[in-house]
Amino acid sequence: MAKSIRPQLTYPISLRKLTVRRVYDVSAGMRRVELEGAELLGGERDGFTLPPFASDGFDDELKVFYPDPDTGKLSLPVQRDRFIDWPRDPRAESRTYTVRDFDAAAGVLTLDFARHARGVATDWAETVAPGAEIHIAGPKMAWLEPEGADWLFIGGDDTAIPALARWLETMPRDARGVALLEVDDAASEFEIDHPPGMEVRWLHRAGVPAARSTALIDAVLAEPWRDGDPFCWFAGETGVLRPIRTYLRKERELDRERVEVTGYWRAPVGDDLDADIDDDEHADLHHLGDLVPPFALRAAITLGIGPALRGGPRSTTELAEALGAHGPALARLLRYLATIELLEERDGGWALTRAGGALDDESETGGLDLADPRAREQLALGSLLDVVRTGQPVGGGRAVTRRDDEALDTAIVASEADDLSYVASSFGSAEVSFAAGEHVTVAGDGALAVLAGPLASDAALRVTLLERPSRVSAQLAVLPEALRDRVEVIHGTGLDSWPNTDGTTLLVGALRDLPDADAAHLLRGAAASSGRLLVFETLLGIDEIDDHDAGDDLLALCVNGVGLRTRAELEAVVEAAGLRSVARAIGWGELLLTLAAA
Repeated sequence: MAKSIRPQLTYPISLRKLTVRRVYDVSAGMRRVELEGAELLGGERDGFTLPPFASDGFDDELKVFYPDPDTGKLSLPVQRDRFIDWPRDPRAESRTYTVRDFDAAAGVLTLDFARHARGVATDWAETVAPGAEIHIAGPKMAWLEPEGADWLFIGGDDTAIPALARWLETMPRDARGVALLEVDDAASEFEIDHPPGMEVRWLHRAGVPAARSTALIDAVLAEPWRDGDPFCWFAGETGVLRPIRTYLRKERELDRERVEVTGYWRAPVGDDLDADIDDDEHADLHHLGDLVPPFALRAAITLGIGPALRGGPRSTTELAEALGAHGPALARLLRYLATIELLEERDGGWALTRAGGALDDESETGGLDLADPRAREQLALGSLLDVVRTGQPVGGGRAVTRRDDEALDTAIVASEADDLSYVASSFGSAEVSFAAGEHVTVAGDGALAVLAGPLASDAALRVTLLERPSRVSAQLAVLPEALRDRVEVIHGTGLDSWPNTDGTTLLVGALRDLPDADAAHLLRGAAASSGRLLVFETLLGIDEIDDHDAGDDLLALCVNGVGLRTRAELEAVVEAAGLRSVARAIGWGELLLTLAAA
């Protein structure tokens, strides 16, 4: 299923040096900085080509880099092929901002800075003068105008207004709906050109801090509902947005692809809205090794404690009855959640704290509910010690687990298709082109997701899916329904035989769960049966590895006995297959291999 009714574009991630052209106030609450520079037109950095700057979506985001506020030193990423490599020490000081406007003809990029809070970025905007240099990176993607929306319900606080204003100015003139813009007071308002069918309504906080204001929430809940299918977009402080997301998804029963609610910033927990960061360089092994928080958190999410407390405080007995839980056992879980400040006792019952509101926020709980097969798969990490000692995966490996768990099998295909959305726009473009009417044979979890664009644009393109019978329905489901009949299905695993084609064979993640010998065997068969063999695998980048990547590698090791392959490990498999490879970067620096006989 699509994640949004907004089409998606992916751009190479490029670092650019720009110069401040002009600085002025749009209103009492918004400061505007105009940037210019030759690198907006493209060029070269660190030996890699920079494409011209592009921004096609109203809420495109980019990173702005600043000197370290303590040392005054500027640390920048290093440009690579279609992506940037972030420094670890010293780390790069950056903030994320929305592109307010980009005039390609004039070569001017505009950013707006909300003044409701102070920090590195807003301090810079307040004091910077024309001629100053600044570095940016991105945008790395764009979400375009929603398709199939009868009306728009949109809004946000000061931080969302640059995106909202750009959207109102550029949306189709026949658009209709309402935009709710929350600011301090009337002095923060300014004129925004918009279609006549869009009502623009300013909301005033009247001295209430942005993170404590209910003006936006109250206006959303009070807004009369219109006929037809809406698209809803809201952005601002994460805690303020949670009840808005819940209202739209639960009360209005809108599908996920019609609701986009994004936290642009997060206020500190407590009464003090100024963050006090305790910089402790010593590793706390007992804290890092504590197994209770992840298990307690996942149990709470799976039980549905957050949604159960949506309406206000409830007693342990009431919760146990509502959740189908054992009362005394639940009481202990609730007590623990209170010690980590997700719950509190109030009015004779249990209630969510401000931080605990995340338990009722599907954007926060996604992937943690143990009813989700992919979340259950993570429990394989409990056998990490045995896996490290033996090198053998849990339960005979993912192939066995998937065979015995249809829900997991389907969830893996859907999840991989979602992940591929970030590289899908490369296929069928100049980056990865197909001849008109070419025959493409494809294999791998969710692999058809990268062929949705080519199938839609070339009615003569022929696609064959090689897949085992039990997985075909899940594989076809990643395509729009109108395109599914265009795919011929041949049953197989790739380890047995391959259909012969003089066109392209495309393997997308098809080697991920295979031991090296099996992966090499699959490559030999695919190469012998096709005119062109393309291989796309998610690789582990050692140079830029972080704790998330390394953690994903350990989980993969537990479930498949292989882990995530590095580029060197994948090339060793290619060599063992008697093939040679030519690599090129697509998407955000991911490698696509073209294989041929050695």
